[in-house]
Amino acid sequence: MSVPAVGRVKQADTRVGRVRDRLIDAPQEVCVERARYLTQAMSAHWAEPPLTRMSLAFQHVLENISVIIRDEEVIVGCRTSKLKGAPLFPENKARWIRGDVDGFDLRQLQRVLITPEEKRELKEDILPFWEGRTVEERFESLLPPDVIEDMDKYVFTLMLEITYGIGHFTMNHRRVLADGFTGIMAEVRARCEALPAKEKAGEKGLFYQAVIRSLEAGISLARRYADQAESMAGRESNPARNEELKEMARVCRRVPEHPAETFHEAVQAMYFVHLLAQIESGGNSISLGRIDQNLYPYYRRDIEAGRITPERARELLALLYLKVGEIFNVLEEAYIPGGEGPEGKTTQNVTVGGLDLEGEDATNELSYLALDAYADVRTVQPNFGVRFNSRTPEGLWTRAAEYVRDGVLLHFFNDEAIAASLIEAGHSPADARDYGVVGCLEPNAQGKTFGSTFAVQINGAKCLEFALSNGVDNIFGQQSGPATGAPSSFASFEDLWGAFKKQLAYFIQQMVKGMNCLDQAIAEILPSPLASALIEGPLEKGLDLTRGGALYNSTGVQLIGFSNIVDSLNSVKKEVFEVGRFSLSDLAAWLADDWTGAEPPRAHLAQKVPKYGNDVDEADDLAARVINLFADELKPYVNYRGGAFWPGIFSVGFHVGLGAFTGATPDGRFAGEILGNGVTPSNGAAVRGPTAIMNSVAKLPLRRVHNGLNLNMRFSGKQVKTDHLIALIQSYFQKGGVQVQFNMVDSAVLRAAQIEPDKHRDLIVRVSGYSAVFVNLSDIAQNEIINRVAYSL
Repeated sequence: MSVPAVGRVKQADTRVGRVRDRLIDAPQEVCVERARYLTQAMSAHWAEPPLTRMSLAFQHVLENISVIIRDEEVIVGCRTSKLKGAPLFPENKARWIRGDVDGFDLRQLQRVLITPEEKRELKEDILPFWEGRTVEERFESLLPPDVIEDMDKYVFTLMLEITYGIGHFTMNHRRVLADGFTGIMAEVRARCEALPAKEKAGEKGLFYQAVIRSLEAGISLARRYADQAESMAGRESNPARNEELKEMARVCRRVPEHPAETFHEAVQAMYFVHLLAQIESGGNSISLGRIDQNLYPYYRRDIEAGRITPERARELLALLYLKVGEIFNVLEEAYIPGGEGPEGKTTQNVTVGGLDLEGEDATNELSYLALDAYADVRTVQPNFGVRFNSRTPEGLWTRAAEYVRDGVLLHFFNDEAIAASLIEAGHSPADARDYGVVGCLEPNAQGKTFGSTFAVQINGAKCLEFALSNGVDNIFGQQSGPATGAPSSFASFEDLWGAFKKQLAYFIQQMVKGMNCLDQAIAEILPSPLASALIEGPLEKGLDLTRGGALYNSTGVQLIGFSNIVDSLNSVKKEVFEVGRFSLSDLAAWLADDWTGAEPPRAHLAQKVPKYGNDVDEADDLAARVINLFADELKPYVNYRGGAFWPGIFSVGFHVGLGAFTGATPDGRFAGEILGNGVTPSNGAAVRGPTAIMNSVAKLPLRRVHNGLNLNMRFSGKQVKTDHLIALIQSYFQKGGVQVQFNMVDSAVLRAAQIEPDKHRDLIVRVSGYSAVFVNLSDIAQNEIINRVAYSL
């Protein structure tokens, strides 16, 4: 395998640089086109079965949304009429749109422009139809009263699925590239014809008809782009651009209708498929998956035939990434603190490197080119990860590490550890090795999984708060958790552990009830026939994805505040029950009063008790016990689609949002302060350096955390040597570490960006498992990133 040279380019002087600058400079706007056309079709066909009306609505949207080809574009397709436009999805949740619409353009965070006419159309023409018809309202009708009550206690949230649908999947791009939509439709028609008459007239028949209608609609959209390119070519006086437009027209007539034959066709087909799924359901984190593996056969064929150069392939990939960067969703204002950084909320993941199905290293030339192309664009989207294993070429290690030192934001994933975890979760070895990454960092079988990987965030620190207060909420002063005993009655640490376990178990049980109601509401109202055609399982079963059609189904549950739970439990174990320095009754009173008048004991607990992240066994053993408890409590439950509830430990921005509603904790944290981020130690707690942090994490039962976890680390990039960084990550992975990511921006640069944001509009940082433009974050989130310890190697 020849390794392409890095080839540093001043992007401002290139097509990629100019398209990138246009994207960065574009305002964020609302676009009502999708909501308009969806509502028109739904109102005309509401009496039809859900599969029929959804596919008819999808067809109507694709026949009417704007078809736009911008200057210098080669890869085409737009989700909205605006360059950086957010569509709305009133079929999921409409009340928030009515409540926020007049303030979209007045927000301090995630401000989005909207015209007076668009506001009027939403309020008068679109939203009235959805009253009583949304997923949210069906969900509420299914919820038991006790779950409704518990959802308001800031212990768990099901926010994302309500607003945007399930999302969080990769599609079977290899099938589309090899067979085209025509090949898939031929299979669907054959399966439909083979059905007994009763089944053909029933749900299975409706499902297959909806799939065909949706695929035909996708072909129609590609043809509209072909027509547009031809029309523009007829008016184009620049000979080079004229030829480009003619070639784009040819490509759009070829794919995704037919199998791809060239690299350009394969890239365009991949984006069309990605775009169609984004239009159908709007689910966050629909991802591209293993782009180097999916596209390599077409690249190799073109190289051998002399049809393409590595430089041209790199450009096409960079332009693909920039199209992905156009896709974003506007958040409900009430939830912005839980999802800091509007740019990250679509978290469309791309992955390169890693094992093949047989367990051999699959790194190829395109792995390097795809990574180079990402370094060229340096935008928030896509979210980018590199997979490593014990046989990964040193060249890929070096290329990735050099880019990270230079400020390119990458995830590093450990193939052996992740594949072992997926096999333990029920995947075949081949499917486990062929995992794609969705959203922030969640692994699952590429093109075979419908896993709602960011469905739930559960505030474990709040559960511990309740265990130390007999279920009383120290923020609001009311009984919110079950009564598990007054702290004065706890004779041992195990009594406290038992109370914590009961609180966690209770809220997990309530969460499961809520999730099953939500998934049922989605399945009843908004099936996904297009996505069902592009993921393995539904066509074989004749069953929509939302009802369990995929080969693998799961629901991700993220534990928020992990480091605070561990450090707090260790503080109580050591200082109350072992040393006897404080009584549990006094500690509970201090927590209820947010440490008022108790600064000396607070400072002692914050500074003198060993903390997780320092390679101290007593703290790390307790951390492992917390993970095992979390996994054990989830294990008995089955989700609506017949899959498991998978443990995850990453927070996105919920360590900020949920922290605001969490009382003081025994690790010395004040009420309302941020919580720990993923498996990363609490800010300032890890004082023995990066190796100690990684040793602590590697001791954990990471194989049980099937849904993924994030370890954030911060260095000064100018002071880090490439070989030292590689050695650190390789040692961590050899010990079983799963994932790590880095911020390499100096504090001085971050503080300068706070003072002069207009000069730092393209400064991108890691928040949690995703990235965001630093100056678009809240002051709280900015300061949290600045306050992360910057280590040296």
